[in-house]
Amino acid sequence: MQRKSFYFKHSSEIRKNEKLAYTISKLGSFEWVRTVMYFEDDIYKLPPGFFFRFSNGEEIYNQLKECIRSFKGSLGWIMYVSKDTKNKNYIIEPTEVYMAKSTDEFHEHYNVKKILEDRYNCICELAIEDIEPLCLHIETWFNLEDARPVLPKIPE
Repeated sequence: MQRKSFYFKHSSEIRKNEKLAYTISKLGSFEWVRTVMYFEDDIYKLPPGFFFRFSNGEEIYNQLKECIRSFKGSLGWIMYVSKDTKNKNYIIEPTEVYMAKSTDEFHEHYNVKKILEDRYNCICELAIEDIEPLCLHIETWFNLEDARPVLPKIPE
């Protein structure tokens, strides 16, 4: 049985690991998105993060960056453009994860867990706890409480 896309679900049906995708999809049409922020069966496999690109979102990116930066959760959060892809994919993740990925050690071994050491598990747990308040912050900032996701555009 195929799972129903988050575009067609009521907000109460959205799983926590897809909540940010659902919320941000209210701002515009995704050209590309990785909807799942973390693996539910192994929350420590990778730190929670959201990866996306709007079809035509130049205006909204700066506003969303400021919104993310202003969020006061258990962790600081950041939104930035990935340097590891040919397209302009954006990433929203905890600031500590971003800082770890910015080190020479990361670019040598690609192991965030090793860089963050004892903080790694705590960061994963706190990031997951922050997802719902972060989504509420975004909805309030952009007045999206009653909005529905914008469906992706079909290329012509």
